[in-house]
Amino acid sequence: MGLRSARRKCRALLEQADLPPYSTVRELCDGLGARRGRPIVLVARETPLGERSGQFEQHLTEDRIHYPLHTSEAHQAHIICHEIAHLLLAHIPELDALDPEVARLVLGRSHYADPAEEQAEILGTLLWQQLALAPDEAASASVVTSLEHRRSRHV
Repeated sequence: MGLRSARRKCRALLEQADLPPYSTVRELCDGLGARRGRPIVLVARETPLGERSGQFEQHLTEDRIHYPLHTSEAHQAHIICHEIAHLLLAHIPELDALDPEVARLVLGRSHYADPAEEQAEILGTLLWQQLALAPDEAASASVVTSLEHRRSRHV
Protein backbone atom coordinates (compact mmCIF):
# COMPACT_ATOMS: atom_id res chain seq x y z
CA MET A 1 0.00 0.00 0.00
CA GLY A 2 1.38 3.41 -0.95
CA LEU A 3 1.70 6.27 1.50
CA ARG A 4 -1.22 8.22 0.00
CA SER A 5 -3.58 5.27 0.07
CA ALA A 6 -2.47 4.47 3.64
CA ARG A 7 -3.28 8.04 4.66
CA ARG A 8 -6.69 7.87 2.96
CA LYS A 9 -7.45 4.56 4.70
CA CYS A 10 -6.44 5.99 8.08
CA ARG A 11 -8.50 9.15 7.61
CA ALA A 12 -11.53 7.07 6.61
CA LEU A 13 -11.07 4.81 9.62
CA LEU A 14 -10.82 7.82 11.91
CA GLU A 15 -14.07 9.22 10.47
CA GLN A 16 -15.81 5.83 10.82
CA ALA A 17 -14.61 5.48 14.42
CA ASP A 18 -16.67 8.59 15.22
CA LEU A 19 -14.62 9.22 18.36
CA PRO A 20 -15.99 11.59 20.97
CA PRO A 21 -14.37 15.04 21.07
CA TYR A 22 -11.22 15.09 23.17
CA SER A 23 -8.49 17.57 24.01
CA THR A 24 -6.07 15.33 25.91
CA VAL A 25 -4.79 11.83 25.37
CA ARG A 26 -6.35 10.79 28.67
CA GLU A 27 -9.78 12.00 27.46
CA LEU A 28 -9.25 10.03 24.25
CA CYS A 29 -8.39 6.86 26.21
CA ASP A 30 -11.31 7.33 28.61
CA GLY A 31 -13.80 7.93 25.77
CA LEU A 32 -12.55 5.07 23.64
CA GLY A 33 -12.40 2.74 26.64
CA ALA A 34 -15.97 3.61 27.66
CA ARG A 35 -17.20 3.09 24.12
CA ARG A 36 -15.50 -0.33 23.90
CA GLY A 37 -16.45 -1.38 27.44
CA ARG A 38 -12.76 -2.01 28.24
CA PRO A 39 -10.79 0.64 30.10
CA ILE A 40 -7.50 1.78 28.63
CA VAL A 41 -4.94 2.11 31.41
CA LEU A 42 -1.92 4.33 30.79
CA VAL A 43 1.32 3.14 32.39
CA ALA A 44 4.41 5.38 32.49
CA ARG A 45 7.66 3.41 32.68
CA GLU A 46 11.39 3.83 32.56
CA THR A 47 12.53 3.25 28.99
CA PRO A 48 16.24 2.48 28.61
CA LEU A 49 18.00 3.79 25.51
CA GLY A 50 17.40 1.47 22.58
CA GLU A 51 14.26 -0.11 24.06
CA ARG A 52 10.91 0.31 22.33
CA SER A 53 9.19 3.48 23.44
CA GLY A 54 5.57 2.31 23.43
CA GLN A 55 3.71 -0.91 23.95
CA PHE A 56 0.11 -2.08 23.99
CA GLU A 57 -1.15 -5.05 26.01
CA GLN A 58 -4.57 -6.66 26.07
CA HIS A 59 -5.64 -8.25 29.35
CA LEU A 60 -8.85 -9.98 30.35
CA THR A 61 -10.59 -6.88 31.69
CA GLU A 62 -8.54 -3.94 30.40
CA ASP A 63 -6.05 -2.75 27.82
CA ARG A 64 -2.76 -1.19 28.88
CA ILE A 65 -0.57 1.25 27.03
CA HIS A 66 2.98 1.65 28.29
CA TYR A 67 4.82 4.85 27.42
CA PRO A 68 8.15 6.41 28.45
CA LEU A 69 8.26 8.37 31.67
CA HIS A 70 11.14 10.69 30.74
CA THR A 71 10.07 12.53 27.62
CA SER A 72 7.85 15.53 26.89
CA GLU A 73 4.09 15.31 27.39
CA ALA A 74 3.55 15.85 23.67
CA HIS A 75 5.93 13.01 22.82
CA GLN A 76 4.19 10.76 25.34
CA ALA A 77 0.85 11.66 23.75
CA HIS A 78 2.19 10.82 20.29
CA ILE A 79 3.43 7.42 21.47
CA ILE A 80 0.09 6.68 23.18
CA CYS A 81 -1.81 7.71 20.04
CA HIS A 82 0.37 5.34 17.98
CA GLU A 83 -0.54 2.47 20.30
CA ILE A 84 -4.24 3.44 20.17
CA ALA A 85 -3.95 3.35 16.39
CA HIS A 86 -2.83 -0.29 16.60
CA LEU A 87 -6.02 -0.94 18.55
CA LEU A 88 -8.24 0.86 16.02
CA LEU A 89 -6.50 -0.92 13.13
CA ALA A 90 -6.98 -4.30 14.87
CA HIS A 91 -3.24 -5.04 14.73
CA ILE A 92 -3.02 -6.30 18.29
CA PRO A 93 -3.58 -10.01 19.01
CA GLU A 94 -4.95 -11.37 22.27
CA LEU A 95 -2.01 -11.59 24.67
CA ASP A 96 -3.33 -13.18 27.85
CA ALA A 97 -1.51 -16.46 27.17
CA LEU A 98 1.81 -14.90 26.16
CA ASP A 99 4.78 -14.21 28.36
CA PRO A 100 4.97 -10.40 28.92
CA GLU A 101 8.61 -10.26 27.74
CA VAL A 102 7.69 -11.98 24.46
CA ALA A 103 4.81 -9.56 24.03
CA ARG A 104 7.14 -6.59 24.55
CA LEU A 105 9.48 -7.87 21.85
CA VAL A 106 6.65 -8.49 19.40
CA LEU A 107 4.54 -5.37 19.99
CA GLY A 108 6.99 -2.63 20.85
CA ARG A 109 7.67 -0.10 18.17
CA SER A 110 11.13 0.87 17.07
CA HIS A 111 10.96 1.34 13.30
CA TYR A 112 8.46 1.27 10.46
CA ALA A 113 9.71 -1.34 7.98
CA ASP A 114 6.48 -3.22 8.76
CA PRO A 115 3.40 -1.83 6.93
CA ALA A 116 1.31 -2.24 10.10
CA GLU A 117 3.72 0.05 11.95
CA GLU A 118 3.52 2.61 9.18
CA GLN A 119 -0.30 2.52 9.28
CA ALA A 120 -0.26 2.89 13.07
CA GLU A 121 2.11 5.84 12.80
CA ILE A 122 -0.11 7.59 10.26
CA LEU A 123 -3.31 7.03 12.24
CA GLY A 124 -1.56 7.78 15.54
CA THR A 125 -0.31 11.07 14.12
CA LEU A 126 -3.83 11.99 12.95
CA LEU A 127 -5.16 11.28 16.46
CA TRP A 128 -2.27 13.21 18.02
CA GLN A 129 -2.86 16.24 15.77
CA GLN A 130 -6.36 16.58 17.21
CA LEU A 131 -5.05 17.04 20.76
CA ALA A 132 -4.98 20.53 22.27
CA LEU A 133 -1.23 21.11 22.69
CA ALA A 134 0.76 24.26 23.27
CA PRO A 135 2.46 25.28 19.97
CA ASP A 136 6.02 24.97 21.32
CA GLU A 137 5.34 21.57 22.86
CA ALA A 138 3.77 20.21 19.67
CA ALA A 139 6.57 21.48 17.44
CA SER A 140 9.39 20.10 19.58
CA ALA A 141 7.68 16.73 19.96
CA SER A 142 7.26 16.48 16.21
CA VAL A 143 10.98 17.02 15.67
CA VAL A 144 11.95 14.56 18.42
CA THR A 145 9.54 11.94 17.07
CA SER A 146 10.84 12.18 13.52
CA LEU A 147 14.46 12.01 14.69
CA GLU A 148 13.71 9.04 16.92
CA HIS A 149 12.25 6.99 14.12
CA ARG A 150 14.96 7.85 11.62
CA ARG A 151 17.47 6.37 14.01
CA SER A 152 15.13 3.44 14.85
CA ARG A 153 15.75 3.96 18.54
CA HIS A 154 14.53 5.93 21.51
CA VAL A 155 16.16 9.33 22.12
